[in-house]
This record gives sequence, C-alpha cells and structure tokens, in this order.
Amino acid sequence: MPEPPKTKNELFSRMLAIIKHGSYKMPAKYKGTGAPGTYLEDLLGLTSGNKDVPDSVGWEVKYYTTKTNLLTLFHKEPQPADAIHYMVTNWGWKDKQGRMSFRHTIAGKSDRFKVDTHGDQIFIHHLGGKGVVPHWTHDDILNAAVGKLRRLIAVLGTCKGQNATYIRADCYEDLQFSAFMFEVTRGIIKIDFDAREMKPGSKGLRNHGTKFRISPDDICRLYAKKQRLV
Repeated sequence: MPEPPKTKNELFSRMLAIIKHGSYKMPAKYKGTGAPGTYLEDLLGLTSGNKDVPDSVGWEVKYYTTKTNLLTLFHKEPQPADAIHYMVTNWGWKDKQGRMSFRHTIAGKSDRFKVDTHGDQIFIHHLGGKGVVPHWTHDDILNAAVGKLRRLIAVLGTCKGQNATYIRADCYEDLQFSAFMFEVTRGIIKIDFDAREMKPGSKGLRNHGTKFRISPDDICRLYAKKQRLV
C-alpha cells in the first residue's frame, strides 16, 4: 500500500493513473459489495475508512456504479438522545424474528413522516402528530457535512467478480450549506433510519446509524465547483 498523498495534485495524479490503468484483479481478501471501494482507497493510499473526516488531504472519496441508487454522505443521529429507541418502540414493526424494527427512508416526506425546517432546526414530524420529534440543529448538520464533505471525489466504476475498473472521477469543491439544507427538506437528500431491538422485547438496540444519502446524479447540486478526471 502506498503512502498517503500529501497534496491535492498528488491525489489527483494517482486517481488519473488508476483510471487510465484499466481493469484491476483484486486480491482474494477484498470481498463483498464494498470491495471495489476499499481496494480503490488502498490503491490511493488512504487510511481514514469510515471515520467522520475526509479520506485524504481534505478530500472524501466515494465509489459507486451505474446500479448505485444512493450514496451515504455521512451518519448523524438525531436529538433527543432516546429518539431512535422511541422510533423503534412506537413506530416500528416486527421482523421475522419478532424484534421491533424501524427501517425507513424519508425523502422530504413519506407515507408516515414529513421533514420540516423551522428556525435553525430540521424536524422529523410523524404524520400522526404526537410523540417525540427527532431533530437536528443546523450546526449538527453543518459540522457533519463540512467535516466530511467539504471536498468530494465521486468515482464511477464497474466490478465483475474480482475484476474492478475505475472509469471516471468527478471532483467537487466548495460545499454550499444552504443548498444542502434545501435538498434535505425537499427530499433530494434522503434521511435513512435502520435500527431494531437486539432481541424481542429487549431494551437494547442494534442501530446501523441514521444516514444522509443522495443519488450520485444529484451530488452536483451541493457544490459550487466541479472537475472531471477521465
């Protein structure tokens, strides 16, 4: 694995060389749907993984294919602290193992919830009108988004078996926070919940994290500058 790049030019140069290389045969240790993205990070010499910081010299790298519906931008749990537990217990449903589960994606509005903004906060309102109101302050979202996504490289690739090819990279700079918040409320950025009870009736939860997600085709809405590497 190479040393991490030290400059933007070095990162872009490595990325362009990877694109021009063509198909790579990934070693057997790279398995699953996330393998091409992990392998790309290793080729580039990146080390941050799933930490809430950019991957390299201020740039976050996201891999996707033509079949990718949504990219996860970042994870951020809502307030109050017990909001997820309340949602699972009161708004969830039983899975095949009898555990209360809440797996639900809200794109501005769903059949059960609506995303609203008021003052400096974003709210998830249950259409029934009662109960806990999960919410984030603008500072919550700003810190998560800017800390991770100020600059982003979205890499389109293909993978068949252990053969991975990286086709192009779109490089985005100058994240526009006002645009980000607007796209959350109108549903271009989706809010995805995925939590369940550890066991039927237990107080413990298995929470896969509340995700803010977007289609690769819509990333350009969030940034002022774009450059394509092919």
